[in-house]
Amino acid sequence: MPIYLLNHVRNNRRLWLLLSLFWLAISVSYAQTTITGTVTDAGTGEALAGTTIQVKGTNVGATSDAAGKYQISLPATGKVLVFSFIGYQPIEIEVGNRTVVDAKLTNADNALGEVVVVGYGVQNRRDITTSIGSVKARDLANQPVASFDQALAAKIAGVQVTQTSGAPGAGLSVRVRGTGSISAGNDPLYVIDGIPLSRDTKYATGSTNTQFPDNPINVLSTINTDDIESIEVLKDASAAAIYGSRGSNGVVLLTTKRGKEGKTTISYDTFVGAQTVSKKIDMVNAYEYAQLSYEAKNNAYLDRNPNGKPTDSNDIRNRGVGAPSTLIQPEIVPYLSGQPGLTDTDWQDAIFRTAPIQNHTLSISGGKDNVRFYVSGNYLDQRGVVINSGFKRYSARANVDVKSGRLTVGMNLNPTYSYHDLIKAEGPYLGEGVVGLALQMPPIFPVYNTDGSYNWQGNAWGYGATSILNPVAIADQVSDKLSQLRLLGNAFAQYEIIKGLSYRLSVGTDINTFQRDYFRPSTLEIRDRKGASVPTGFSRAQNFVNWLVENTLNYNRSFGVHNVSALAGFTSQKDRRVANELTATNFPNDLVYTLNAGQVSSGGSDIQEWSLLSYLGRAQYDYNGKYLVSAAIRADGSSRFGRDNRWGYFPSVSAGWNVSQESFMKSATWLSDLKIRASYGLTGNFQIPNYGSVSLLNYQNYILGPETIVTGLAPGNSANDKLKWEKTAMLDVGFDASFLSNKLSLTFDYYNANTSDLLLNVPVPRTSGFSTELQNIGKVNNKGFEFTLGTHQTFGRLRWDASANIATNRNKVVALGPSGDPIIVAGGVAGAQFITQIGRPIGEYYTMINDGVFKNQAEIDAYPHVSTTRPGDFKFRDTNGDGKIDFSSDRTVTGSYFPKYTFGFNTNLAYRGFDLGVALQGVQGHKIMNLIRRYIYNMEGNGNLFKGALNRWQSAENPGNGLVNRANRLASGSNGEISTWHIEEGSYVRIRTITLGYTLPTTVLQRLRLTRARIYVTAQNPFTFTKYLGFNPEVNSRPDSALSSGEDYGTYPLPRTTSVGLNLSF
Repeated sequence: MPIYLLNHVRNNRRLWLLLSLFWLAISVSYAQTTITGTVTDAGTGEALAGTTIQVKGTNVGATSDAAGKYQISLPATGKVLVFSFIGYQPIEIEVGNRTVVDAKLTNADNALGEVVVVGYGVQNRRDITTSIGSVKARDLANQPVASFDQALAAKIAGVQVTQTSGAPGAGLSVRVRGTGSISAGNDPLYVIDGIPLSRDTKYATGSTNTQFPDNPINVLSTINTDDIESIEVLKDASAAAIYGSRGSNGVVLLTTKRGKEGKTTISYDTFVGAQTVSKKIDMVNAYEYAQLSYEAKNNAYLDRNPNGKPTDSNDIRNRGVGAPSTLIQPEIVPYLSGQPGLTDTDWQDAIFRTAPIQNHTLSISGGKDNVRFYVSGNYLDQRGVVINSGFKRYSARANVDVKSGRLTVGMNLNPTYSYHDLIKAEGPYLGEGVVGLALQMPPIFPVYNTDGSYNWQGNAWGYGATSILNPVAIADQVSDKLSQLRLLGNAFAQYEIIKGLSYRLSVGTDINTFQRDYFRPSTLEIRDRKGASVPTGFSRAQNFVNWLVENTLNYNRSFGVHNVSALAGFTSQKDRRVANELTATNFPNDLVYTLNAGQVSSGGSDIQEWSLLSYLGRAQYDYNGKYLVSAAIRADGSSRFGRDNRWGYFPSVSAGWNVSQESFMKSATWLSDLKIRASYGLTGNFQIPNYGSVSLLNYQNYILGPETIVTGLAPGNSANDKLKWEKTAMLDVGFDASFLSNKLSLTFDYYNANTSDLLLNVPVPRTSGFSTELQNIGKVNNKGFEFTLGTHQTFGRLRWDASANIATNRNKVVALGPSGDPIIVAGGVAGAQFITQIGRPIGEYYTMINDGVFKNQAEIDAYPHVSTTRPGDFKFRDTNGDGKIDFSSDRTVTGSYFPKYTFGFNTNLAYRGFDLGVALQGVQGHKIMNLIRRYIYNMEGNGNLFKGALNRWQSAENPGNGLVNRANRLASGSNGEISTWHIEEGSYVRIRTITLGYTLPTTVLQRLRLTRARIYVTAQNPFTFTKYLGFNPEVNSRPDSALSSGEDYGTYPLPRTTSVGLNLSF
């Protein structure tokens, strides 16, 4: 080394010493400590293989091995380890100076400390003394649905979710513990982040003008499922009483995600998929149809012309009785000879398609320095399996919390824009329902003519055959669009006055704007007329504004073994709705269909308001976690009810006993937890017209003199100052238990609910000027049992979670006013009837009983029948035994839409990053009135027929299967009468979802700079096991009518969806 360098080093020793210390400090700051440990189940002590361990605030992570052991390098800046495993509650452990950190995870489904959302607050699961069902975010994930309530199916005992229509964004039915009301609605109350939704979840898009189809949509579809943290269903009256006059049908509490303190997380969740129709109905082909049509015309001709012959020409037939319905159409003649290559249209294939679906959610969440936030954006595009139908949604969410000392302020904001391409799928014979028309359209006709124009031969087809519209033309040419703009949100401030006592002020709003535009062009040939229709347009605009102000005081303290909590509050809510609609005709062309281009033919407007003022309170006490007592009350003052009954009071009480906490149970090591509970409460139902208690004025025309008409006002209904809410008193008794170190869990409930003061129109003396008056007079009882069984097992690296639930409900009418007379209402087609009577369920089918077909004349002579009956016609039962068939007095109860049992099963397997989940739902013991059979199984030979028609009676020597009547265009023997021939078994088991996923290991995630990455494949509605003939055994064409539920006249089929998804977190 040169001398000058040695001298330089000697002269700068202090400098080198400083540099050495600097590098040592850097080395120490970047030094990593190796942490080891074992992860086990807190209840069983079994190792949890595959647990994710992450250094909080970093991308450093590891995974436990088959023995539950792990090793992770902890940076000097790292202080906390986060342990997470599917099905368990995540925990955070501060490392400190330790090098060995063991973790015990508690099963999320059995965790006594699990926080559950209740009305106006939260509670620990161990303290709950009422019946509450819970669904967490992990249970909703990866399901290709437009609305979160679809994902509730099969999840909670006693909650029946019925997807009556497969249309994108369509409404569905949710019933909690049965049907308690005849006329005031049976949907539960939905509360989103503390905001009670002010209206029915199914927005009826129809109008006061009945010529335009009604297409209900589901306003809950504006909520992005990826934003949901949890859903709780308050099933018993004690839990729901805090919502007073709106709690009788149960309460669904939805809580959205919020930010958590720690490193900001960016997540992207997406799925794309393809949808196909889940079922097609097996119809006859063109050649079979032609033979059936020919046979039907011949039988009709020979019935009315005994001297006629099957070979008679149309000229001869035209001079006989029954023409033109007895004439043979020339279009079917080539088919009768079996000529090959003729048109054979599958009209279901013509209107159904493979439809794409895609969903994308980008979210950012985190928290630091007393500020927490969750922000997301979502885009959903679901095309319908019926052509030209679909639904799009654009939504955003911002949930923010800011804390400063004792004050916490925050907001929840959810703006949404959605757009529906509506199409009328459901509908009875000869309507615009494209699904029903596709089943009825004869297969001998093509969709298009040779020149590319639409074929209209099915419309007013000759010889009295039919008037069936081309469903493809309707779907293509009718424009029916609906847009919805919604702002849902609230802002709140909470201040801790003293320790344990806080005041909260919340101001919320729910603003909805709907715009529907419908146009039917001149090129669409209308029913019963060959030729162009008059172009017609319709527009309806609605604006709903709802405001909510809540003031609450919360108190929560513990004094040794005594734990006390209390709630007191004052709330006010007001709703205002404005609707305007116009109809125009005689448009000059089909190119411009804004209403000002036509002649306005009618219009209307409507303004309605309601308000609710409430006081509420709740007190809870528990002694050492063993003995639990809770009481609540709410007082509601509603503008909807009579001035003599403005206020209603809804108290509740519940109690629980944690038996497993007693010292005498310590020796029962097989019992992990046992809580017995009981509750009783009173709730109400105020879903009646806003002005049902007052006498409304209607316009009337009065004749003054021979040529003078004057318009004036007259009362339109009778006022009732005593009108009030329906009320439900419910008793619930149950228990929650877990066994074998929480490996097995069981929940049981028995409930008995008596609903009184049902709103019914009662006959009043005509001297009053009215025929009926709305009064509180009816009573209904619902009672049943609910069971939920769960298991959580670990076998090395294999994790298995499963739950099964089953529920029963028995519905019975107890009273129907002073006279007790049954209520009989008409169904969707002529002859369909429903009956509601004391001692029986609401809305049972009321029809004739069909005993098969008469095989020969001897059977006819020996059995009561109508005079026009011939061999091969239906045999109806003489139920009253008077020796004759009468289609009024021989009707009887022939079934109910209410099931005897509902059940669900959910299972998940996880192994080395792979996961497999299956969910199924079932309903047993109910019937469906399949009115589409009236047209595709009527044997009249006008429209197309179900394949089962090939089993028809053809002669005494060839009677078929003895169930299907003969072909006859004029339906002699009253074969078209609605009977048990149209009532089918509706029981089914449906595989709701099958999901297979794979989560990338931590070692790969670190290289990709991700905290989580999962890819999955999901099949929705892949299999349905049912005897039901129609498209969907969940069908109910009139879901909002308790008096006439269970009809099917051509529903929109459910889609079968296959999708691929991706979950990424950064």
